[in-house]
Amino acid sequence: MKFKLNVPNALTLVRIICTPIVIALFLINIPYGIGYFCALGVYALACFTDFLDGYIARKYNLITDFGKFMDQIADKFITTTAIILVLLAYPTTLNWVAIILVLIVVLRDILISGVRMVASNNNVVIAADIFGKIKSFFLDIGSMVLMLYVGLYNCLSADWTEYVRLVGLSIMIVGVVLCVVSCINYIINAIKALSNSTESK
Repeated sequence: MKFKLNVPNALTLVRIICTPIVIALFLINIPYGIGYFCALGVYALACFTDFLDGYIARKYNLITDFGKFMDQIADKFITTTAIILVLLAYPTTLNWVAIILVLIVVLRDILISGVRMVASNNNVVIAADIFGKIKSFFLDIGSMVLMLYVGLYNCLSADWTEYVRLVGLSIMIVGVVLCVVSCINYIINAIKALSNSTESK
């Protein structure tokens, strides 16, 4: 797999770089929830690069195997990090739901990574499908709403902020359901691609 530093690939790398920045801003105790709002801003920027790199790659025919592979890795870096941070930010009566959601996302990613490794060993690259893109959209929006909740909770401590959390959690649950659907579809596509690759040899 050859690496070519074009604009889409550079934007993909930006998402990876944004990940530790989001972690630092979220975990450093900055007064009045400023750190959480800054983390939200960086995360929103990273999510925008996900849309932008795909658009530029398709429009200007800059699609590469490296981009297909690393785009998914970069998405998992930033999205999984945000999910873990926001869902486990504060223990509540819904904490068991948060733990289940995190486990589904993380275990799904581990399974997909294993499938991708097998495909890579057979010189097969499997791009993300439409279910994966929709899943990412819901998980990203859910994470943003929950980051907003954490920031508001820290600077206001008002009871109504709990409704913001419930909205974010509901969006996140939809994303996790799509996570499972996309996983099944990805595995089916991988089996087909590997079968075709074996038959062509």
